[in-house]
Amino acid sequence: MFFILTPVQNEEPDINRLIDNYSKNLIRLCYMYLKDYHLAEEATQDTIMKAYLKYKTFNKRSSEKTWVMRIAINVCKNYLRKSSNKEMPGDESVLLNYASHEESTSNFQDEETILLVNAIYSLPEIYKEVILLYYYQSLKIAEISKLLKQKEGTISVRLKRARELLKGFLEEGEDE
Repeated sequence: MFFILTPVQNEEPDINRLIDNYSKNLIRLCYMYLKDYHLAEEATQDTIMKAYLKYKTFNKRSSEKTWVMRIAINVCKNYLRKSSNKEMPGDESVLLNYASHEESTSNFQDEETILLVNAIYSLPEIYKEVILLYYYQSLKIAEISKLLKQKEGTISVRLKRARELLKGFLEEGEDE
């Protein structure tokens, strides 16, 4: 008689490792969703705590990073649903608010970057999501596909359409 041994899911995560590995990326991702640095910090803390507490449910069908990012996206969406968080800033003060909290603000100082970030904010949610994950979190299309539970082809099309929309927004901005 043969027995198949499966990996034990009783691994205890190291919260310090989760914080070290993901906190910067999570703050960036959460900020791009919530447009408020303090809410992004809070969402990051909630995400790390949920990942730590639910680590035993991590089934390893995706990378740990993908799993943690999915938790962050869900946390951010929950924050956005709360009525107290409905009024979010929507202009370049959002970007400057974030930049003032970052150690290096050189990325956020030029007008082109402000124009780009504002264009990203103006995208429909499904396009903004793939742009943020692909460019700001450096995830591959396959990882985004798992994260968003969509086919890779769908993600590729959304990314292509998002780029086209961004190009249109940026061309309009140059004309003004």
